[in-house]
Amino acid sequence: EGRRKLDGLYQEVKKKLEDEQNKRTRDIVSAQHAHDKLNSLEKQLKEVQDKLKVESDNSTRLRKQNAELTVINQRKETSVTEYMEKVSAVQSVRDTLERDLVNLQTQLDQERAHKNHQVDLLSQADAKIQALQSKLDSAFERETIARKEAENVSERLVQLEKDRNSLELELRGMTSRYEQEARALREANNAAPTHNHQSSAQALAALQERLNAEKQKRQQAEASSQEKERQNSMLSVDYRQLQQQLHKLEGEHRQECEKVKVLQKQLETETEKRSSIVAELQAQASEVALLRTREKQLARDLEEAKEARSSIEEELHKLKTQKSVDDMQMRELQDTLEAEQYFSTLYKTQVRELREEADDKCRQAMELEEERTSLTQQLQLAVGRADSEALARSIAEETVAELEKEKTVKELEISDLVSRHTADITEKDSALSAVKEREQELSRSVESLKQEKEALNAQVQSLEEENKKVTNDRKGELEKLSKQLKQEQLLKMQAVNKLAEIMARKENLPASRKPKASANDLRRKEKECRKLQQELTMERDKFSQMVSKYQKEVQDLQALLYEESQSRVRLQMEADSKDSEIESLTCKLANINSETASLSSGADNDIDELESRLEGWLSIPNKQNIKRHGWRRQYVVVSSRKIIFYNSENDKQNSDPVLILDLTKLFHVRSVTQGDVIRAEAKDIPRIFQLLYAGEGESRKPGDTPGPLALHEGAGPDKAGTLVHKGHEFLAISFHMPTNCEVCQRHLWHMFKPPPALECRRCRLKIHRDHLERKEDLVAPCKISYDLNTAKELLLLAPTVESQQNWVSRLSKKIQKSGYKANNAGGPDGAKVSPRM
Repeated sequence: EGRRKLDGLYQEVKKKLEDEQNKRTRDIVSAQHAHDKLNSLEKQLKEVQDKLKVESDNSTRLRKQNAELTVINQRKETSVTEYMEKVSAVQSVRDTLERDLVNLQTQLDQERAHKNHQVDLLSQADAKIQALQSKLDSAFERETIARKEAENVSERLVQLEKDRNSLELELRGMTSRYEQEARALREANNAAPTHNHQSSAQALAALQERLNAEKQKRQQAEASSQEKERQNSMLSVDYRQLQQQLHKLEGEHRQECEKVKVLQKQLETETEKRSSIVAELQAQASEVALLRTREKQLARDLEEAKEARSSIEEELHKLKTQKSVDDMQMRELQDTLEAEQYFSTLYKTQVRELREEADDKCRQAMELEEERTSLTQQLQLAVGRADSEALARSIAEETVAELEKEKTVKELEISDLVSRHTADITEKDSALSAVKEREQELSRSVESLKQEKEALNAQVQSLEEENKKVTNDRKGELEKLSKQLKQEQLLKMQAVNKLAEIMARKENLPASRKPKASANDLRRKEKECRKLQQELTMERDKFSQMVSKYQKEVQDLQALLYEESQSRVRLQMEADSKDSEIESLTCKLANINSETASLSSGADNDIDELESRLEGWLSIPNKQNIKRHGWRRQYVVVSSRKIIFYNSENDKQNSDPVLILDLTKLFHVRSVTQGDVIRAEAKDIPRIFQLLYAGEGESRKPGDTPGPLALHEGAGPDKAGTLVHKGHEFLAISFHMPTNCEVCQRHLWHMFKPPPALECRRCRLKIHRDHLERKEDLVAPCKISYDLNTAKELLLLAPTVESQQNWVSRLSKKIQKSGYKANNAGGPDGAKVSPRM
């Protein structure tokens, strides 16, 4: 029975052994198939790895070529931008030279016209001098004739006086003789009664004869006396006429003397004018020669500039063609790179799938091996039970041989795994080399950005120097032009005053001295007056044209100065934004270096990067009344030295900031309360914080309104209805509540009819409108617009309360490190610096 049992057990074990052998053969066949499949897969994997290596080498080579081409492209772009800047500079120089040439030509034409006018004036002055000389000669001749006539009249007057005296003497003798005869006759009449009649008759006859003779003589004497009296009266009349003529001649002599003096003065003035005009003509001729030489020089400079422009345009065209060729090559290389990347991703996915299949096969082999080990253990137990069977030993030996074979297979698999591990290590080394290459590329980009920054700084400095030179030249030209203008004004005022004096002298001559002018003289003088008036009007027109031209030039210079200052501010803001970009790139480079140094500390590096960078979206008020006008979103970037505000992220990429605040000019940052922002919503107050900074640390984009950012400032440029005076921007307003003027302290309000008042929208100064209309110099300058050191505040709205707290804490740390107080802590006295509000 025991033997039967053993036989039964033997048969069962034999069946099991046969089953196990069949299973083993099947497993061996399946393992062999799997091994063959693994070998084929390994071959495919090796081929794929070789292809991957080739593709990775090609991709690295293409990346290097792409990086080199990008560097070359950037260099070409920088050279193109430099050439474009040179072209623009040459064009600006050419435009300025053309403008100078046009101005010089206009000046030359004006000088020629002025010279022709001066020559005409000289010819007219010569004609006037000749006319005055002829008048003077005729006056001298008339004076000599009048003198001769006066001498003749005086001689005749003396002769007539002599005749008159002789006649008077004769008249006196005749009257005495007549009186004697009459006396003798009376005596004879008285003695007649005493004589006799005869003697009386004889005596009477003799007396009668004598009396008749005396009567005749008396009649003759009376006739002669009458004739003498007639002659005397005629002579007296002639004497009076001669005296009148003498007085007239003396008056004419005086007038002629005065005319001669006036003409001599006019002659002296005309000679002085002629000498001054000759000097001016010589000076203008020298200026014309200088202008011609300058015109020739400018023409040469213009030709040189044109040649330089043509050469630069040719170089630019060549560079554009090269750039287009490089762009085509870049596009082709990018396409090839994309195709290689696509194939590499495909190969990687295939490799992953093959690896997964190989892992599955390995797992199946392991399971089969475990089953085999369990079976071998059972067989060993069966062989131990049946020590007599040699077959079991042979089978065990075969199993041992197979195990050795499997051991060799496992050793081969281990060697494959080691080779895979080495391949992974090589891949990681290649990744590290790619990271290092990226680091080098980033360092090159940082160096290129630094070079761009240095170039921009050099451009800014050159523009500042050119601006200073231009302003100095313009100031010198303005001073020269103002001096010339003042000299011409003085000369013209002197000429006008002299003409007015001459006209006043002619008008103020007394009526007795005024000669009886003829109609021709009056017409000639009217013509001269008209000519002088025309000349005066022409001079006034010239003077007004010159003043308008100089005013236009001054306005153009002011506009150019304003544009240059605006461009300088814009360039400075672009340079600051480039600095922030360079800082961010350096931070990224440092992070990449830290990642390459230790892959395990990646999370810590990310935290450090987040702590070093501070940027995000904030909101600023549109106007002071936040409830009415609301907030405006802006992208804010905080670098190590600046706080930069952008309207959007595109503006950040384009380096187009709106506002830049200097960290060294920040006083403090804090959260606000209800009392700080009265016009804000109550729910927004926990998210609002305040920045206080000095006004000199603010740089604003030209053309941007400053109202939304600084609450203490005005709302941008001058609007309609504003009056600008000493930095104030006054608005018309009416006060119906008790208010006083801050200039005169009088009432500025009324319940029904308030007086016209003005209020500055910057500093809230309230004054009467009359102070400006009377042009009183009592209004003080605006404290906000005139003082750059005045502190300004800026309200900012964060998206959440946590972000507001983060912003406040981070900004307070930066202010403690590099704020206003930190920069001014090492003063001479060590005193605290406080802002002036």
